[in-house]
Amino acid sequence: MLVAISLMYKLHWFGAGMKPQHAASSNSDLVVAVVRDTQAVTLNPKTEIPKEAKQVEFSQSGNTIEDFVPGSYKIAMDTKGRLNNDELEDVVLVLQNKTDSTDLRPTLILLKQPEGGYRLYASSWLAIGAAYINGDYQQYDSEDISIDQKRNLIISTYSSGPVGNRETRYRFIDNELVFTYMETFNAGAGQQTKVTYDVLNQKVTIEDINTMKEDMPAAVSHGTLPQHPPYLFKEIDPTTVFSE
Repeated sequence: MLVAISLMYKLHWFGAGMKPQHAASSNSDLVVAVVRDTQAVTLNPKTEIPKEAKQVEFSQSGNTIEDFVPGSYKIAMDTKGRLNNDELEDVVLVLQNKTDSTDLRPTLILLKQPEGGYRLYASSWLAIGAAYINGDYQQYDSEDISIDQKRNLIISTYSSGPVGNRETRYRFIDNELVFTYMETFNAGAGQQTKVTYDVLNQKVTIEDINTMKEDMPAAVSHGTLPQHPPYLFKEIDPTTVFSE
């Protein structure tokens, strides 16, 4: 039997997508419980039938980042930084279909080459959601991609709606870009829920904050993620990885 969390938290579909109140974690009413069960961790349910990834061919190499952008797409977001083990500045692109804002957005990892130009390491159609869903509903209030000093690729999305907030991190390990960490936050009537997934160490923490009380007491539960081969950037869907 897999070891996981017995607490399956409810997601609040009509709450405000504010950032969590960190001060509540030091409250004297904090409850820490480690429970073993076979229940799985539940993530945000999807609000529509997901689109399938298109068969779009991206250039495998190019002199500029524009060489990797097909004619029907434009660059929605980009960031630069050192991702792999060399000292060259790599690039990450998020592309947007020019004529369909509800289309899946591919994320491209471009590795800078010593001789100049870039090589396409991988693409993902699932790393970040579509800009709009259900026709005209903007999925995120704000979003960002970055590469930090520790060579982590960080993808952050914030929403006051049912999607909530999500941060995912990826890092090169043994020459593969792998999923290492995720944090989600949802708020609803009377409660805020923050979940952190330390994928490399197979640890998950759920923090529930009762906002109906003045001192906003927090209850924290810890659990263990099932052992799994590395989750590859080019394959993983972070919205469903721990709910299936």
